[in-house]
Amino acid sequence: MYPTLVALNCLGRTCCINAATTARGMQQVGLLFVLSPALRWLYPEGAARARAFARYGGHSNTHPFMIPLFVGILLSLEEEIAKGTLPESAVSSVRETLATTLSALGDSFFSGTLLPLWALVSVALLLTGHIALAGFLAVAFFFALLLFRAGSFFSGLRHGMPVLVRLKRLNLINWVDRLKMVNAVLVALVIWHLPMSRLKPFPWDVYLLGALAVLGASWLVARLRLPRILLWAMTLGALILMDVDLIGM
Repeated sequence: MYPTLVALNCLGRTCCINAATTARGMQQVGLLFVLSPALRWLYPEGAARARAFARYGGHSNTHPFMIPLFVGILLSLEEEIAKGTLPESAVSSVRETLATTLSALGDSFFSGTLLPLWALVSVALLLTGHIALAGFLAVAFFFALLLFRAGSFFSGLRHGMPVLVRLKRLNLINWVDRLKMVNAVLVALVIWHLPMSRLKPFPWDVYLLGALAVLGASWLVARLRLPRILLWAMTLGALILMDVDLIGM
């Protein structure tokens, strides 16, 4: 079993894994940075350590929220390799498949469902004047995320690959469909509480232009590969200019 300080060092480094993302290797450099304390402890001999680091020299990418579980499972496999109960090729055959599987789960449940749920609930609370409650919710979600990261890391570290069976029992994919229905209701509530929704007559032309703008932005991202951050910056700049013009009038 890994020393506590080594395990905590690896866990803490998972927060920095995307700091060195490259277009070719994606999280390759970051993953080596995360694993290095454990690999140095497992393999004090130079040749074995060099082979261990070389096993992670290729492309690697998974969802940031699933990184602790991913790293915990990899460290469990490395511990078995160091003991001689698994061949060194075991990591190479599992790493890419495991990263892709966890990435798909993270994209659908966290990025596609849970984060929009938090955002919509926060917007609804702010529109109704519950600012303190929205702040409390943000802090609660943050600490829940930290708890999930720590729990998933130590579960992967302790149980290895069998932890995926427990993850499957949570049935997160079906929860995605249910939570997206909740998100749809929240979108309707947010629109209802927007100040413009109380105008008479209702400004359908503004909402139509907004819908067309969202569709146009989606087309630009999909077909022209424009960065989404660039579109957000352009939109923010246009809103600032419109606000300045209105103030000048």
